[in-house]
Amino acid sequence: MIETKNILELFKPIVKEVLESMLKEEREIYLENNPPTKGNGFYERDLKTAFGELTAIRVPRTRDNGFKSALLPYRKRITEDLDALIRAMLISGMSTRKIAEVLKELYEIKISYANISRISQVGIEEIQKWRSRPLMEEYAVVFLDAMVFPIKRDRVENESIYVAIGITPEGRREILGYYLPGGMESAYNWREILLDIRERGVKQIHFIVSDGLSGMKNVITEIYPHAKYQPCVVHVMRNILAKVRVQHRNIIATEIKEVFHAKDKQEAEQLFMKFTQKWKNIYPNLMNNLLTIRENIFTYMELPEGIRSMVYTNNALERLFKELKRRLKTMEMCQSEASAEKYLYLLLRYQNEKFLKES
Repeated sequence: MIETKNILELFKPIVKEVLESMLKEEREIYLENNPPTKGNGFYERDLKTAFGELTAIRVPRTRDNGFKSALLPYRKRITEDLDALIRAMLISGMSTRKIAEVLKELYEIKISYANISRISQVGIEEIQKWRSRPLMEEYAVVFLDAMVFPIKRDRVENESIYVAIGITPEGRREILGYYLPGGMESAYNWREILLDIRERGVKQIHFIVSDGLSGMKNVITEIYPHAKYQPCVVHVMRNILAKVRVQHRNIIATEIKEVFHAKDKQEAEQLFMKFTQKWKNIYPNLMNNLLTIRENIFTYMELPEGIRSMVYTNNALERLFKELKRRLKTMEMCQSEASAEKYLYLLLRYQNEKFLKES
């Protein structure tokens, strides 16, 4: 289980960066309301908190010395108040109403929703900065998958949250991005996502693993023509077992596992044809659908046996989605696209930092 204090410890550099941006925005608001004065550089201060010390925070000044931040405690260098504020900012979704409540409760001050809204936009800028960061030119494998979660716009509806994970040629995992284009999963949206990944610097992908969504192969071939497409074997197996009768599931599960665990591509294809021939009279549509993906379903067999399991399944994303769903469940639904963006940013950037530490 990921503890909140561990998240905040990991996010300490991000907290500092966001806090400094918010302080600068606060000064801009002050200067707009006090036209005669101007900015006058910065001074540095340290701040000790329950999750560690933030050092050399750049605090903005004004020429009239009248600017005082509502976000920093000026007479207390050790405070739990800032901890509560940061938690509210990173975890609660940073709504203007929530920030107003926190500031009023902790500091007994009132700031207009308009000014709070401007401050909260700094957080969105930080999110966009991370989401648009340059990527490596080459990835050995890229996993693409989507999960469904209720998001409120004008009303609450289930929407797909798209996530892409890459594995570098050295074996390091990295979250390439997450996306909330709206609606349910579609090849069109994946096309836009792959275009974004390409525009951020990814020139070559050797293998792309995704579910069997209609149109995915064509999209992948268009954007990355040299990438080899591998339908997620776990998705294929689940799809098969979901469409057969209960009395057939055990034997079919055993037989299809034998297919995917064959020693080489030739043996896998032989077992596959034997399997489809055996069951085509009972499940003709299902077996015909399987035959349509035969061309790509054994792409992973071209890899050394020791790393095949890393490619033929979306387990990396499955585990990530399980954690996301566990965390998002406490929210029941995302109150807006903005709150969903911020919460996903918190969780996925945290996970990405864990990946980096594993390398």
